[in-house]
Amino acid sequence: MTDLDQAREKIEEIVNTEEYLKYYEDNRGFLERLWDSVVEWFNELLSRIFGSISASNGFATGLVIVIAILVIMLVLLAIFFLLRHYRRKLHYRDRQLYSKQEKDWSYVEHLSEAEKQEANGNLQVATRHLFLALLLNFHERGYVEARISKTNWEYFEEIKQLEKGRAESFYKLARIFDDVVYGEQPVDSASYQSYKSSVLRWVLTSEQKQEEG
Repeated sequence: MTDLDQAREKIEEIVNTEEYLKYYEDNRGFLERLWDSVVEWFNELLSRIFGSISASNGFATGLVIVIAILVIMLVLLAIFFLLRHYRRKLHYRDRQLYSKQEKDWSYVEHLSEAEKQEANGNLQVATRHLFLALLLNFHERGYVEARISKTNWEYFEEIKQLEKGRAESFYKLARIFDDVVYGEQPVDSASYQSYKSSVLRWVLTSEQKQEEG
């Protein structure tokens, strides 16, 4: 046996030893070992799903990549919406619902102011007064206890205890109010008229119930 053959056999013995294999595995990076484990798990999963059809390692790798991209996109999208919500909440947390001049206004005065603002083309401001009119009307009818410190969600929970249908309608109107007043969403004439009709319908319904009572 030549020296070259002896050297080749020696190398093969070293390569096949458990110590060498363990050294090779331990020197792979953590992410590389994790990636290989995930790919292997998907490969086994696909083999079980498709029965006799053996999924190739390349297919499993591609599937893992696609799923990883989708997960990353969903996480980034969730972070975006959470940050936007937090920034909006931080920006408007100190804004009071009422001004000092409006502190003692009735819902009728807010309805009157909404009419004035609508006539002047200030639909965003008019929307605000419509919602305040609805809120104060509900306060006068005993559906809620209006306070500056309370949130629309708290009002929703109060109304829900009395009448679920009314609570759901209030929630929709409150969402529009938040988007228009706090989110500065533009308001067109058609959207405003629809909002106005909904508010007035609830106000008139409350008045009729009081008269019947």
